Amino acid sequence: ELMNNVDSLSQTLAKNRSSRNRLFADISHELRTPLTVLAGEIELLKAGIRPFDQKQLLSLEQESDLLRHLVDDLYQLSLSDVGALKYNFTDSDISSVLIRAINNLQQQATAKNIKVATNVKANVVIEADEKRIEQLFLNVIANAISYTDDPGHLEITLVDTEGKVLITLIDSAPSVTVEQCLQLFDPLYRLDESRTRRESGAGLGLAICKNIVEAHNGTIVAAPSTIGGLKITISLPMSRRKI
Repeated sequence: ELMNNVDSLSQTLAKNRSSRNRLFADISHELRTPLTVLAGEIELLKAGIRPFDQKQLLSLEQESDLLRHLVDDLYQLSLSDVGALKYNFTDSDISSVLIRAINNLQQQATAKNIKVATNVKANVVIEADEKRIEQLFLNVIANAISYTDDPGHLEITLVDTEGKVLITLIDSAPSVTVEQCLQLFDPLYRLDESRTRRESGAGLGLAICKNIVEAHNGTIVAAPSTIGGLKITISLPMSRRKI
């Protein structure tokens, strides 16, 4: 029995070492891309091949913004992983928080010709950190909009039942497999298929979402949706006490 336990521990350590090495490699890759673009554009400017005008300045700004967002996300993720991310739990009307997040991203959805349908029960109050919950909602909604084909459909619901609040997001094609759904919340995980077509982002949003949900003693899961896309289900307890 001792040998079996040691063997199991060895396998776990090897798996963790492999995951860590893969994470470092993924982070290096994500940082290398905008840095390579920036270095290339600067070289062209120095050589006089490209004029230093507003268009070129905007391009440099976009790459630096991408780097800044990536570093900010990595910092947020590292803080949440070690439990250093600060939370201020109060009685929060998450119905209003969800509606506010939807309204903030409505223009982005309209620009992609994605129709957003909502069914949000009003005045649902839970013990939560309102700012983190809003960050959670913004991330999952933006993720759904970014990965849904044009034209598309997004359904967002919020209901309370048996001491829990259930928030679901269901989008249209493209979809993912059940096996891939299990990896969507891993840091820097990206699919090699159609749901990876985005202009920016490093695949950290859903990992941060998972940490926020778990800090609220909740769960977040992904599954293929009934309308050809992805279904995200978030379950949050009314109280921080585990049910």
